[in-house]
Amino acid sequence: MLRRKKETYGPRSIRFILKPGEPVKLRFDPWGIELICKRSQYLGDAEDEIRLWGRRRLHILERLIPIVDHFEVHLLGTGMPSFFVAHMPSMTFTLGLSGWTSNDWSRLGNFDLMAPRTEVDDITKLRVFNALKENWVESADSLANRLNLSRDQVLAALQIYTQAGRVIFDIKNQVYRVRELSKDPLPMDVLRFANEREDKANRFVEAGLVKILSSETNEKGITITGEVMDDAKKYQARILIDSDQRMAQAECQCHFYVHNKMHKGPCEHMLATRIKFNKDNENWFKNVFGKN
Repeated sequence: MLRRKKETYGPRSIRFILKPGEPVKLRFDPWGIELICKRSQYLGDAEDEIRLWGRRRLHILERLIPIVDHFEVHLLGTGMPSFFVAHMPSMTFTLGLSGWTSNDWSRLGNFDLMAPRTEVDDITKLRVFNALKENWVESADSLANRLNLSRDQVLAALQIYTQAGRVIFDIKNQVYRVRELSKDPLPMDVLRFANEREDKANRFVEAGLVKILSSETNEKGITITGEVMDDAKKYQARILIDSDQRMAQAECQCHFYVHNKMHKGPCEHMLATRIKFNKDNENWFKNVFGKN
């Protein structure tokens, strides 16, 4: 499908349409063409639709098609990372793709690298890590049973060590492995955000200093107007998100925007407006553009 078609306008995504008990459907935007995986069956409990961008990166797998037994696809959600596992007679190859073709400011706000789903104390984290080092390879369920901890606590601890570059997740075998990627743990406080403005934007949202004033949908996308309290002063930011979830246009009242326009990327107030809107409206993109 991707070899035969070349898009000239957005949205440029693949939609995985999942209905319980039915074959998985792939719909290619912007043409609306569907491919039905007739030998598949979705075993989930609820109907869902997941969109992936950067689809031409899948050409990496093209040369494996003649020798592969089957492919296994892991989808984390719309705009989230995805994993394609090629099962061959004597080996497997896993291709992990970021949620976007480039992890830049225009597509910010889909997930937070540093957000464990369950709070876990330092002693418990260390217990989990030391227990994993005893066997080097183990599943979360096995560790939870062995340590008499909840599965959520174990997963939260393992996620933190994975982010720090000390543990990896084997997606094929569904186990965690001890694997130190560097001599010293990765500096997560540095890696969490791309720049200082992104850091400030997240702190504004966490402190409750961001308010969404309006959102308006049109043929270009959705225009969002937000108000951010920064150092006891209010700034209004207006951003346009297009059908590919890019920040296509933006403006603000702050000095950074007035001085640089968009040549150095968006200001922290624009980023905070987008993050706040995404947090308040997790399914807005599906609802607004779902019929494209």
